[in-house]
Amino acid sequence: MSHIIDNEFYKDSWGTPEMRQVFDDRVRYQRWLDIEVVLAKVQAEMGGIPQEAADEIARAAKIEELDTDFIKAELGKTGHSLLPLLKAVQKRCRDNLGEYIHYGPTTQDIEDTGAVLEIKDASKILLRDLIRIEKAILFLAEKYKDFPMAGRTHNQQGLPITLGLKFANWAAEIRRGIERLKGIRERVFVGMLHGGTGTMAGLGERAWETAEKVMERLGLGLPPTGWGSARDTVAEYQVVLGILAGSLGRVSNEIFQLARTEINEFREPLGEHYVGSSTMPHKRNPEVTEFIVAMCRIVMSNVQLALQAMVSEHERDTRAWRLDWHSIPESSIMLHKALSALTFIVEGLEIDEKRIGQNLDMLHGMLFSEALMFYLGKKVGKQTAHHLIRDAILGTQNTDKTFKELLMDSRVIRENLSLAELDSIMDYSKHVGESGRQVQAVRALSAKLSATDEDFLNC
Repeated sequence: MSHIIDNEFYKDSWGTPEMRQVFDDRVRYQRWLDIEVVLAKVQAEMGGIPQEAADEIARAAKIEELDTDFIKAELGKTGHSLLPLLKAVQKRCRDNLGEYIHYGPTTQDIEDTGAVLEIKDASKILLRDLIRIEKAILFLAEKYKDFPMAGRTHNQQGLPITLGLKFANWAAEIRRGIERLKGIRERVFVGMLHGGTGTMAGLGERAWETAEKVMERLGLGLPPTGWGSARDTVAEYQVVLGILAGSLGRVSNEIFQLARTEINEFREPLGEHYVGSSTMPHKRNPEVTEFIVAMCRIVMSNVQLALQAMVSEHERDTRAWRLDWHSIPESSIMLHKALSALTFIVEGLEIDEKRIGQNLDMLHGMLFSEALMFYLGKKVGKQTAHHLIRDAILGTQNTDKTFKELLMDSRVIRENLSLAELDSIMDYSKHVGESGRQVQAVRALSAKLSATDEDFLNC
């Protein structure tokens, strides 16, 4: 195989067997045949085709019993993506009853409806595992809701936060992704049986009723109009995948950065067969998180293809929907691998609490600069307080004195701030704001919104 997600040696590094099965070649063909069978059965019930024809089509339309060599040869001759498969079914049908297969729809009806069924199955897998990782992150958020650590802005230490707040921030973003994924159901999980130009004329006088019954049995909705050249619904799925990839990539990158030797607050679980560097045995490389980021970037880049497919011509334009054949499987498979890998990381994340405390003290009290500024500002003015504290901070770069000593060297500060008051202010737990409350708010919102998770998983 030329694509990495199907490569004999690397496919399980870039995808999961479960998600690959959704897009498996033979599974896809069987989906198309299942749609044709449901259509034939409905048409027979409504008197459109003979019942014996529907029964024979149902008997013959099994991919494991078809002549796949014939299908491949016909694909090479015709270049048509569906007719060789239908011909193979016809060959197995008795008494020429296979003539009634594909009676009214067009190729894109079958293949796009099949793609929606793939999207539906893929979405359920992703949602299931997003719920799992959200729970793992929420557990960490609650456990560390009051545990102070250095908050960082512009790649520098800024002000104290709690580790729980960091985790709650991740969990809130994952929950928004879950809600986006749940939100596509009504718009995206719809099939199509609208014929060559979208009029449904090929299905006869009872076309609408036929399409409704077919979609009901497939577990899909019937849209008010065909979407052969309107690719916004398919694009929406891929945009949601792109956003999810961005979220997973952000979390993975944060773990990757906090695993740096100089920070060393987080570490990936080693796993049973961890190797690390092939030449430097001392290294504990965060290889999984960097791999996740790489896959997430591919998924995000595929969003461009999905959006480009929205620009199509007239009532049908193959140039548009063929792009989905590449981007939907690739994005779904890689995103699920990224999600599975990140779940492994989060559930086994090694957190060095001692190192977090050491890093928090690295600036020897300078992280209290904002609190000190506001405390002094009430007495000497905010801008004056800012300058006084800034002078003390700059002084630490030119002398051996500590930040606290330089603060108390200032006459203005000594007159307005006692050493006891200074010591009282320099307590990290007093300066994490509403971190704990935000953790509880995230947990509460998740509990509320998750009430409809099962509805999506069971649809």
